[in-house]
Amino acid sequence: MTQTLTKEAKRTLESDRIARILKSDRRYHRLCRDIAAGVATDPGADGPASLQRKIVQEAIAIAGTAGKTQTVRRVADECALDRFYHRPNSTLTPQQYAAGLRFRRAWLRSARRARVTQTYDTQEIERGGDLAGQENTSYAREIVTSALDVLTSAQRRAVVAVCGEDERVGMRGKTLCAGLESLHALWSGK
Repeated sequence: MTQTLTKEAKRTLESDRIARILKSDRRYHRLCRDIAAGVATDPGADGPASLQRKIVQEAIAIAGTAGKTQTVRRVADECALDRFYHRPNSTLTPQQYAAGLRFRRAWLRSARRARVTQTYDTQEIERGGDLAGQENTSYAREIVTSALDVLTSAQRRAVVAVCGEDERVGMRGKTLCAGLESLHALWSGK
């Protein structure tokens, strides 16, 4: 009799556990639907990975709602340069960080492939404006070329690896800072 009760108790515990899992799954899907509909706010990332990184809270405009905004959280560290800058023992200055981000944007823009199809709408293309168009890709290549001409070979390798290719900083922190300082001096003179 006691063995039968324990088997029944085990079945009950197992069915209760499955019911809790299904109930939490339904809550999750309901919350996802509400967030997509704009009824509920997006809580953003939570968990151990988000606790280790800097979280930025922003208000973004929701499409098709006539300017209604919603608060959204996102992780601030999107590339290796961000992680190096937000480190507690970072030696990177805000000017060097801005120069690194400018190099990163130009590097990524210069690596874009040319468009295969033609657009038939009229576009007003400014130098350094939007990311579309062959002219902006050429301008980005000019920025990257002028930046690499200023740097030494070690600084060039460090800046391209960390800012352009998004590799870890590792042992090249001082070299990277010196290279970004040279880029800041180059671009602040213009």
